[in-house]
Amino acid sequence: MSSKILITGAEGQLGRVLQLRLGECFEIIPTAKSPTRMALKNRNVRQMDIIDFNSVADCISAEAPDIIINCAAMTNVDACEKDHTSARKVNAEGVENIIKAVDKKTKIIQLSTDYVFEGKDGPYIESNPTHPISYYGRSKLEGENVLRGSLNPYCILRASVLYGDPVNDKPNFFAWVYDSLSKQKLIHVVTDQISNPAWLPALSDAIMKVILLNAEGIYHFGSDDHLSRYDFAVLIAKVFGLDSTLINPVTSDSMSFIAPRPVHSGLATKKITNELDVLTLSTNDCLKMIKKQILVV
Repeated sequence: MSSKILITGAEGQLGRVLQLRLGECFEIIPTAKSPTRMALKNRNVRQMDIIDFNSVADCISAEAPDIIINCAAMTNVDACEKDHTSARKVNAEGVENIIKAVDKKTKIIQLSTDYVFEGKDGPYIESNPTHPISYYGRSKLEGENVLRGSLNPYCILRASVLYGDPVNDKPNFFAWVYDSLSKQKLIHVVTDQISNPAWLPALSDAIMKVILLNAEGIYHFGSDDHLSRYDFAVLIAKVFGLDSTLINPVTSDSMSFIAPRPVHSGLATKKITNELDVLTLSTNDCLKMIKKQILVV
């Protein structure tokens, strides 16, 4: 079994969870573009910038990992739409830099997105044609294609609306809703964007299965239910006893989005469930587990 795993973007919301989850079984080399002093000291995070080939090559050469999990990405959809150059450097050229720097036996696990689909008739299975409508989606799809055209063993995991808990210092939809409602703030949430959100601990368990079973190819992951952002927010309010009247339902065309969003980009999870025996949960169950964790903390 491979034992040395390098994580890019290790200080992001998924990277943090992976450090803890995979660290139970493997030697982890966490890397980040600009690790904080605390990250360097407490978590031994190494500096590595995936858009700088020399930085990538030096780190990979020094560590010689068996597996690389690429969590580094430019994920702000509107920022990607405004700055194509930066988005492509991180989401596509960064993947290419990793491929060029590694041994051909090194497995690469790439985190991707439901935004590679047009989003008109989800949920999508892995073999459905891709047709991104935003530059974020296009840049992530290019990263996928670069990896698929390489000689390296790979696994691409697509997921949607990653979320953690409100004590995580990384922004995500759940934390934003929870924090806003806890402070009695009115929020505007769209009713016409539907997906199946991915709870970070469950996603990290899916990645663990990919590693243990040496899975290759493309897999979709998310909750086993599909709901709008508005319904997700209302469910958060219900589970945590917050005021759902503070959630104002709106449509996407009333928001100041720069990039177009998929309307229904949910991901079908039958393949990962059947082939890797990965457990998928309802969004309600995931939120209840977060609530238990908060009470324990």
